[in-house]
Amino acid sequence: MARTNHNKYAMIAPLLGLILGTLILLYTLVTYTGTKLLKNIPRSSKQEGNLSLAIGNILVALALMLGILGYLNYINATILHNTRVLFFTSGIFLVGYQILKSVRLNNFSFAAFRYKTNLSRRQMRRYRELLYVLVSRNLKTRYRGSFLGVYWSLLNPLIMTVLYTAIFGTTFASYYGNSIPNYVLAAFTGLVVINFFSASTSQALSSVVTNGALLNKISLPVSIFPVSMVAANIFQFSVGALPLLAVITWIYSKNIVNVMALLFPFLALVLVCTGIGFLVSALYVFFRDLPYFYELVVFVLWISSPVFYPAAIVPSQVKRFLGLNPLSSIIESLRQIALSAALPDWGLIGNALLSGIIILSLGWFCFQMWRSQFMDLL
Repeated sequence: MARTNHNKYAMIAPLLGLILGTLILLYTLVTYTGTKLLKNIPRSSKQEGNLSLAIGNILVALALMLGILGYLNYINATILHNTRVLFFTSGIFLVGYQILKSVRLNNFSFAAFRYKTNLSRRQMRRYRELLYVLVSRNLKTRYRGSFLGVYWSLLNPLIMTVLYTAIFGTTFASYYGNSIPNYVLAAFTGLVVINFFSASTSQALSSVVTNGALLNKISLPVSIFPVSMVAANIFQFSVGALPLLAVITWIYSKNIVNVMALLFPFLALVLVCTGIGFLVSALYVFFRDLPYFYELVVFVLWISSPVFYPAAIVPSQVKRFLGLNPLSSIIESLRQIALSAALPDWGLIGNALLSGIIILSLGWFCFQMWRSQFMDLL
C-alpha cells in the first residue's frame, strides 16, 4: 500500500520543481533587468546587472524544472540525472560565491552583531507576546458563554461523518476492507483536514482588513494577524481532533512511531494554511469581493480531495490533475498513518511537506511584496 501511494503522488515533486523553477526564472529576470516590481524586496536592487548571480539562479531553476522531463520519460534517466546535478552544483556555487562576495567583513564588528542579535530577540519576543494576546482574544470572543468551548470544532466533522456514512458507507466500505468502521474513520480524517483548512484560511482572509483601524493607530507587524488566525485553529485542533486521531492511530497500528508521525502531515497542513492565509489576506485588501470567490475555491478543493470518497475510484485521467491539490496528499498521508498497521510512508509525507513549504514561500513572498500598499487602502 505504501508503494502504491508513493507512485500515485510521484508527479507532485517534479510539478512543484517546475513551478518553483519558473518562479526563480521570473525573479531572476525582473531583478537582473532592474524592474521596480520588486523594489520592496531586500537586496533585489543590488542584483541588477549581476550576470554571475543571474546565471547561477538560471542553472538552479533549470535543474528543478528538468525533473518533469524525467517523470514524462522524455530523456534517458542517467543523462538527465547527471545534467541536473551539474546544473544545480554549478548554480549553487555561483550564487554562493556572489553572496559571500557581497558580505562586507571589514565593516562588520562584534558590537554591531551583538546589537542586531539583541534587537532581533526583542522583536521575536514582542511578536510572540502579540501572537499570544491575539490568539487568546480570538478564542475568548469566539467561545464566550458557550458550553463546549473549543470542542465545538469537533461537532461539524462528527455530524458530517455520520451523514456520509449513512449515504455512502455501504458503497465505499469495500475500499476499506469491507468495514463500515474503517470508512467512518477515513471520512472523519478527511473532514478534520478540510474543516481546518476552510476555517483557518477563511478567518485569515479578513484579518488584515478587520484590524485596519488598529494598524492605523499602532505600529504592529501586519503578518501577525493572519498567523494568529491559523494559530487559534492549531490550538483547537491540538485539544480536539489531534488527541482523537492519536488514539485511533494507536488502536490500529499499536506503534508509537505512527502516533508521532501524525505531526508531520499536520505540519504540512499548517504550512499550506499559513501560506494561503498570507495570500488571501493580502488580496482582500485590494479586492473586497474576494470572500465570495474564495467560497468557490474552498468548495473546489473540498470536492477534489478524497474526503468522503476513496482516492481509488478517481479515473487515472483525472487523478493527475487532482494530484495538484495539496490537501490530497495530506489526507492520504494521515489515513495511511492512522488506519494502517504499516509504518508511515515517508515519500508521501515528504511530498506533503514539500507542497506546504512551497505554498508558504509563495504566500509570504506575495504578502511582503504588497505590504507597503496596505495602509493606503485600510
